[in-house]
Amino acid sequence: MSSTHRDANALLYKAINLTASPSRDVEYRELLSRYRADTAFASAVQEAAIGLQLSILDVSERGLIVAPSSKESRFSMRMSDLRTLFTSEQRVALAMAHLAIAAVFFPTTDRLDDDVKAPLPATLARFRDTLLAVVGRLSDSHEAEEGGDQAEEFVAGWQYLKSLPAVNPKAERAAASSVDGIVRIAVNKMLEYGLLRLVRGSEDEAQSLYGPTYRLRVHLRELTLPRLFHVTRDAARAAGDH
Repeated sequence: MSSTHRDANALLYKAINLTASPSRDVEYRELLSRYRADTAFASAVQEAAIGLQLSILDVSERGLIVAPSSKESRFSMRMSDLRTLFTSEQRVALAMAHLAIAAVFFPTTDRLDDDVKAPLPATLARFRDTLLAVVGRLSDSHEAEEGGDQAEEFVAGWQYLKSLPAVNPKAERAAASSVDGIVRIAVNKMLEYGLLRLVRGSEDEAQSLYGPTYRLRVHLRELTLPRLFHVTRDAARAAGDH
């Protein structure tokens, strides 16, 4: 293997490692600079990414951001990966929670394109209230349109969420027995995948603040919100098969 291909693989390895940061890794910064300055090296990285079924979404001083290029990719996260004990309805609800959290920070596409204005951090309660508002809108739309197509895609999820209490003090904090619990599961998963960051922790978890990472902005902008919608739609269809 040539040094070019070895370095290309090293850059992709750092991109896949969600804890890697160019600000703390000199080699990572050097490889990023080389990618932007050396077209032959950039081509080698792109070819290696294709072989791994990865797409390069963005490259900057903040890092190389990649995503699975297909559902068959080893790096692709499936609804069934979220929690094996979840029912289909719970998986739809969890996908909806991810959408609601993203909407808190980026309510419009204009906000996605504005790299200068950073979204304000938010609490778990803000995520929960946003998800409940989404459930209410979908429920009202479903009734008004007598089962319109858009509401049908989410019906398994919002009906499940609508049946839950907003908070269940007796349950585990991150449990599917309340809307708050569903939100906590989604937040934990987004932290794990480098899509959210803890801005300010607190002994009282309700007072903790979370913010979006640049990775979340890029994923939403480049993969587009309709793709997230399709993930939810696929889960809704699976729920309908049961």
